[in-house]
Amino acid sequence: MIELDRALAATFVSSLTIVYTIMIVAYALQSFIPLGYSAPVMAVRRFLDDTVAPLLMWLRRFIPPLGPIDLSAMVALFGLWILSGILQRIIAG
Repeated sequence: MIELDRALAATFVSSLTIVYTIMIVAYALQSFIPLGYSAPVMAVRRFLDDTVAPLLMWLRRFIPPLGPIDLSAMVALFGLWILSGILQRIIAG
């Protein structure tokens, strides 16, 4: 029973990692793709601003942009994947 709970918890961490990865990529892409200003699009933008922007703004304090290129999203993705792998191994035992 405990092994099943551990596997379920590791799968949950993996699922959260995938969802947050998609959110970071969507946040980064929204600056390149003109999506318009309809109500649903603005709701998604506000949601991404509320969930992803705080992490990226915190990273920008330590990683300054290289001209027009902002590496904070890439660093956030790598850090998220590394942290997720570590947590999954700890949980799996």
